[in-house]
Amino acid sequence: MTQPVVLRPRFGLILCILVWAIVAVCIVSLIALGDAGTALRYTPAFLLAGFGCWLLFWMPAVGVDAAGVTLVNLVRTVRITWPAIVDVDTKYSLTIRTRDAKFTAWAAPGPSRVTTYRAAKSDVAHLPDSTYGAGGTVRIGDIPSSDSGLAALNIRRYWDELRRAGRLDEATVEGTGAVTTWHTWQLAVLGALVAATVAGILV
Repeated sequence: MTQPVVLRPRFGLILCILVWAIVAVCIVSLIALGDAGTALRYTPAFLLAGFGCWLLFWMPAVGVDAAGVTLVNLVRTVRITWPAIVDVDTKYSLTIRTRDAKFTAWAAPGPSRVTTYRAAKSDVAHLPDSTYGAGGTVRIGDIPSSDSGLAALNIRRYWDELRRAGRLDEATVEGTGAVTTWHTWQLAVLGALVAATVAGILV
């Protein structure tokens, strides 16, 4: 069986490290100036920038394991079981369709024009059968060198293995087959930082 995998935007960690470094330098500079009032006013804004970067570009993820697919988005995490999945689409970004709904992955956007231009023929060879359309064509969003294509590749490998093994033939879907968990603490921290930033600016 294919190994579990967690995928995140490839540029996310690099961007976050750069932003966090800038935030750290700014906060240390404020402290070094010795002006406690200025530091208290503007530190929340810098923390908001660092937290917002993590929230947008590093926290989102696509997880694939034996139990199903997990989409960690900005405000919620959706856990989708394998029997509930009816289609995997990559037209604009990775989208998992079930009988009752569809769920888009923030962490797996479609490819840029540069990625599409650079895609080699080897990129679309030996992919899972469910990747190919009529005439053996492959959609742009399925190119494995893109975030959407890499996530779809890992999902379809698992999905195809389970179907070939007959594990989905008689599997039942409990409820909708998708469980949603809202990111309450992340949203609370974001709200607190926004409030503190606004208060600092208005003081």
